[in-house]
Amino acid sequence: MSEKLLSCDTVVIGAGTAGLEAYKAAVATGAHCILVESGPLGTGAKRTGDTPMVALLAAARKCHAVYELERYGIKANFEFALDTEHVLNHVRAVRAKDTSEILSFIYQVPEENRLIGKARFIDDHTVAVNNSHQIKFTSAVIATGSSPVVPYELSQYGVAGGVYTTNEFFDLDHLPNSMAIFGSNREGLQIGQALSYLGVKVVVFGSHRIWELTDDSVIDAAIDSFQQRFDLVLDSYTTAIEKNEHGFGIYYLDSSNYENVLGVDSILAASVRYPKLEGLNVRALGLRLDRQGCISVDPLTMQTSVSHIFAAGEVTNLGMTIARARHDGQVAGKNAANCPQAPVAVEPAFNINILPTDPELAQVGLSYDEVKLRAKRGEHFVSSEVRISDGIYRISRNDGGTLRLYCDVRTHLILGAEMCMYRAGHIAHLIGMAIMQKLTIEQVASMTFFSPAFEEVVQQACQLAIKNLARKDQSLYH
Repeated sequence: MSEKLLSCDTVVIGAGTAGLEAYKAAVATGAHCILVESGPLGTGAKRTGDTPMVALLAAARKCHAVYELERYGIKANFEFALDTEHVLNHVRAVRAKDTSEILSFIYQVPEENRLIGKARFIDDHTVAVNNSHQIKFTSAVIATGSSPVVPYELSQYGVAGGVYTTNEFFDLDHLPNSMAIFGSNREGLQIGQALSYLGVKVVVFGSHRIWELTDDSVIDAAIDSFQQRFDLVLDSYTTAIEKNEHGFGIYYLDSSNYENVLGVDSILAASVRYPKLEGLNVRALGLRLDRQGCISVDPLTMQTSVSHIFAAGEVTNLGMTIARARHDGQVAGKNAANCPQAPVAVEPAFNINILPTDPELAQVGLSYDEVKLRAKRGEHFVSSEVRISDGIYRISRNDGGTLRLYCDVRTHLILGAEMCMYRAGHIAHLIGMAIMQKLTIEQVASMTFFSPAFEEVVQQACQLAIKNLARKDQSLYH
């Protein structure tokens, strides 16, 4: 069967968060655009990412709350048992509803501009879709996302043998009885804590640098909090994983070099993700890739090493947030549609990253690592640290955790913050608005805050930063 020949101004490969934004932006400029998706339809964030993970963790928190009643002077005078058999059905129902809007948009794209199939570049102006279509294009946007990878030593067992990734986990018939999760990242921590709260015997294996945190004080607070809530094993070395009739036996050396053995009936591989470029033939185009296998782009234009090809989303950065994927997709789509004109540089999306665990983790503005890099260039900063131990946090029994705020020495502007605390996501947004409005620590500290309120911690951090600046003690400058 001969291939059907098509032509367009811009072809967008991938209908995830970044790809859909790129398509919308390109079409808005008047460009003739074709959208190609290999399936399944619906963004990765809604199918196997934030949507199902947050839904699972929300259910788990409701379950866990029952066991915390005594902390508030409430004692149940009856015996009860929690049936979690239908939790995953609930999660899938939430996912289906949240995905419906995406599917509705995709099906509104004219059929001649929407192709479902595997794309492969033939040359830098031609892409084939399956064996049915060939598209000639002026410019292209690659937004194929990323996918979890099962390590080689586990790949022999597969889903049937009890080894899953997030692609399969949310489609299980029921929760596992026990599970080992490899990865102290967004997926591993959220799913691990949720399963623990839902009564599953779970152990999360990871490294000391959990999630995206870079500040040791906040990292230590997070580790201390998590280890009180579920089994978190850090900096261990797995010596062997054996399949047996009951599941798996995992042998590992812990951080103290003691050998341990753990028996579980299933494993979740959540430690490694890889950009979805298989079969796309991008190397033949001369596209540069970074050490993680992601497509290298100009962060201000989303242009690749091939001038008329752009990329956005997790295919360019595995630590992508939904907000940044949307922003980068829009930039890529607009610049691709305007080819061959020079691409327009746009400032990267403001950084606000939240992990909705218990307690929450958050990073806003510049990270601790980033402000240290600025300091090496002579742009000094001072930090303030608030241990969450009083006020409404103590009153509501939500104390514990740490907030670290970074402030520029010369301008007194807030640069960023990292935190582990109750309602960290809300506090991060508040600090983010202060940063974007270019408020100084003096301006924030002088604002009127209701008391008692969780937001008072921001004022407290700014007041402490003012004191640290006033001391003129160079030992406080990093």
